Amino acid sequence: MGAARFAAACLAATWLAACGLALDGLQTNGDAGVTGVDATADVTKADGSYEATSSGTDTSVAPEASSGSDTGTMADVVVIEAAPVDSCVSTGAEDCTNGIDDDCNGLTDCADPACVTEGYACITPLPAADNGWDFVAFDSTAQSTCPATLTQKNVDVDPTDLTSPATCGCTCNATAPPSCEVGNISTTHGPNNQCNVGGTANDPANGGGCNTTNLSVDAFVLAAQPPPSGGTCSPSTTVVQPPTGATHGEVCSGEKAFGGGCPGGQACGLVPPGFTACVHHGGANMACPAGTPYSNPNSVGTIVDTRGCGNCPCGAPTATCTPGTWAFYGSNDCTGPAAVTLQTNNQCNATGDTSPGPTYSSNRFTSAPASGSVACAAPSTPPSTGNVMLTGADTVCCD
Repeated sequence: MGAARFAAACLAATWLAACGLALDGLQTNGDAGVTGVDATADVTKADGSYEATSSGTDTSVAPEASSGSDTGTMADVVVIEAAPVDSCVSTGAEDCTNGIDDDCNGLTDCADPACVTEGYACITPLPAADNGWDFVAFDSTAQSTCPATLTQKNVDVDPTDLTSPATCGCTCNATAPPSCEVGNISTTHGPNNQCNVGGTANDPANGGGCNTTNLSVDAFVLAAQPPPSGGTCSPSTTVVQPPTGATHGEVCSGEKAFGGGCPGGQACGLVPPGFTACVHHGGANMACPAGTPYSNPNSVGTIVDTRGCGNCPCGAPTATCTPGTWAFYGSNDCTGPAAVTLQTNNQCNATGDTSPGPTYSSNRFTSAPASGSVACAAPSTPPSTGNVMLTGADTVCCD
């Protein structure tokens, strides 16, 4: 800013009062010329200051005419120059952390709207003996992005339930149905519907394959098929982890420089919209720093939840087998038309053969589970396992 300069031209002695100067040093003694010259006449120096001449002669003006009239020359002009004032030199955009009016708008740090726009606000500084506390911007319910100048840490905030076990459930589903063609076919036979001659025989069902054993078929046969066997039931376990009550928040840390422009001993710190000015200390359940507005402690860390369920026990599936068909062939490989077909329904049935019946070179037994009959037994409830904890827990106290 350039120095201000003021100039006043006082062309007659009677004008000097209007210029704010005393008349004594420049008065004339009537019309007789300059006879009453003041010994403290003003001297205008090269640097614009004033001092009295030692001789008493006012050297700042030329002698006036003896008639007492003002000649109106530049000898009657007095120049007053103001001292230069301090100026603000802009260094660019406002730095909100240095306590300086960088952009020379008369507003420093948090008093400057530019800093408010950047997310700065007046905060209470930490006490000198902060004992491990550091200032942070904290959002307890969201994990948006921290300002680029700060370090972001996503945290779980204030869990309320770290003791409830997982709720376990289990179902068993048949992934392979049981077979009705494995085991032995039990028979009794005879010449009549008593089927009580010759005792009981057991012949392999052979899994539905061709049997090449020579068997004779009597006039009446009672055949009982094997029960279902085998198959698998696979478990399907459900695990429900009860909520911990924690919210998902974030801590923005790393701010070390704080500016001015705040009232009442506060400092200018970065607290973007949606965040709260807080202080942070490592360790859970720390007492908030005394003598500060930072209270309302929050426990922050990372939830590690290993709650689960033990094994879900499943037995073998059950089924109801349809009455099987037992076919006998004259060929030795179960080819060609069946000569005799028996129902394995545990009843004494006529075969159409005479007694004693003829012998057949091969036979095949077939049966399958009835539709919708395959089921798995209800399993027992598996035990709950694991636990849940807040790891790396720290304390955040907020204003």
